[in-house]
Amino acid sequence: MKRILMNKNKKVLLAEYDKATGVFTNVYEIYDINYAPYILKNSYLSNDINDTFRTNLTEWFKGRGIPSLRDKLDLLLHRLNINAPCELLDKAFGLSLSDQYFLCPLNSNIKYEDINFFDNEFSEDIGKILFNGGKTALNLNLNTPDMTSNGNYEKRWKIIDGERYLLKAGSKIYNQEPFNELIATKLYERLLNKDEYVEYSVIFDDDKAISKCKNFITKDTELVPAWKINEYYEFLDDEDKYTHYIRCLNNLGIKDAETLTDKMIVCDYIIANKDRHFNNFGVIRDVNTLKFIGVAPIFDNGCSLWYDENDMYVGEFFLTKPFEEYEKTQLSLVKKLEWLDISKLEDFPNEVKTILSIDKLLSKERINKIVDQIKLRIEFVKELKKSREVDADNGCEI
Repeated sequence: MKRILMNKNKKVLLAEYDKATGVFTNVYEIYDINYAPYILKNSYLSNDINDTFRTNLTEWFKGRGIPSLRDKLDLLLHRLNINAPCELLDKAFGLSLSDQYFLCPLNSNIKYEDINFFDNEFSEDIGKILFNGGKTALNLNLNTPDMTSNGNYEKRWKIIDGERYLLKAGSKIYNQEPFNELIATKLYERLLNKDEYVEYSVIFDDDKAISKCKNFITKDTELVPAWKINEYYEFLDDEDKYTHYIRCLNNLGIKDAETLTDKMIVCDYIIANKDRHFNNFGVIRDVNTLKFIGVAPIFDNGCSLWYDENDMYVGEFFLTKPFEEYEKTQLSLVKKLEWLDISKLEDFPNEVKTILSIDKLLSKERINKIVDQIKLRIEFVKELKKSREVDADNGCEI
């Protein structure tokens, strides 16, 4: 099947796509590599369409899809009489609500304006099955962005009052993740500017708590995850992960790259986020001008506060991400804390306790242990800020 990869109405490339395997078996022509997904640019050298380029194209497209570990995926495949998740990818042209790419059949007159999910209605059939196995029509409507919602947690897109919202459930043991998202939002409200984070709320669906957030990507922007940026620029001999990433953002002309990355590191430490990997933070690019607008607002904070640990292990050590394996080593990367007003965190632990108390699956012992850990982490950050101020007063290089 010959398909044209489009970025809105810009032709990117012409390729042969095998929908049974999700593999691009041949790339016939590159129309404009500048409008390609960012990860493809560094594998297209000297106009050479090589095996690496084809492999990266396939991996990028497969990465848009529903992962094989997603709960209730087997139910969906059975309903559709499909053998593998990759067969879902080209449904609804492979459109997403995180960018503007889609696969257009050769010799088709399809326009982005007529099919994109930012402007046009979409079905909730697939999302309902993937979210809670809910009953739907016998003939499922496949026109949905839920085919391209990656990640292992139950999630679905929903249009509410004309806006696109992502609904996301937590894990089965404590379902703590939705409440963690709300806690993170309350933390950000105290410390960050409004445009520096995604706001989450908790709603209930059949007595099950889920998180809700508005899509921060528009029909004119795309999210470029940090790992794509990292792979575009080679590491220098003396660079660690943090230094490399900041250099990458500076090369792209990203404003306040270091400060905004530091804010994420500090906030992740306070809420003990153990899963800030290179695919859930990044930058925003204008798909029309191809200019990088800035650092993406902080999102995806659910895997925090020992969400998957038994009560007795709350507060225990864990390996962290993305720049260092140890939390305090990663926190030490932050050299300037002028932006941090510790006084705004004075009653934050009490707010954490109030929010977690809504979750009926959490014991009082667990909640109290989490609150105590929050207090300790705030105190540690407070002392770090003081030490940075002393160093600055003494004229020391930090």
